[in-house]
Amino acid sequence: MLIGCSILGAIMKGGGGLVASPLNGDVSAVDVVLTLDSTTDYLSEDYVIIGDEKIFYTGKTATDLTGCTRGYDGTEAAPHYDGDIVYTADASSINNAFGFNIAAVQDSMGWWGTITIPFRFLFTTLPRIARMNMSFMTGSLAIIGWIWFAMAAGFFITLALSLAGARRV
Repeated sequence: MLIGCSILGAIMKGGGGLVASPLNGDVSAVDVVLTLDSTTDYLSEDYVIIGDEKIFYTGKTATDLTGCTRGYDGTEAAPHYDGDIVYTADASSINNAFGFNIAAVQDSMGWWGTITIPFRFLFTTLPRIARMNMSFMTGSLAIIGWIWFAMAAGFFITLALSLAGARRV
């Protein structure tokens, strides 16, 4: 549901959405231009996330995000290094929801990532869902948390009834 809403939100905004690209060179905590491998699919004005820092930008070229406001939304400006991944808010929310960075696992492990990701999902993501940990659902995503809670409760009730033999699935 989170992925579907992110894609719909990206379509409605005219781009953006689930986008991630590595930095092309180091940046200090005060740099106002971020050079990426590509800014294709990033919005012309939005904010991105690198590590724990949010960075608001007001323009873009083919490879640069320009007019950056570092430490946006109360985060702390920090240096970042060549190859660090620059995420849109939607991509960062999905990583937080899953409890691990899917793209980083796949990139660092290659084809082994295909084997590892389902296990990480099983042992990291499912326990988060079972605990109903929705700390990543803040701001405009809060309504999705309530919908997610209702769907998860329905799933667990249906599963319990099925296991008890009261309902055939």
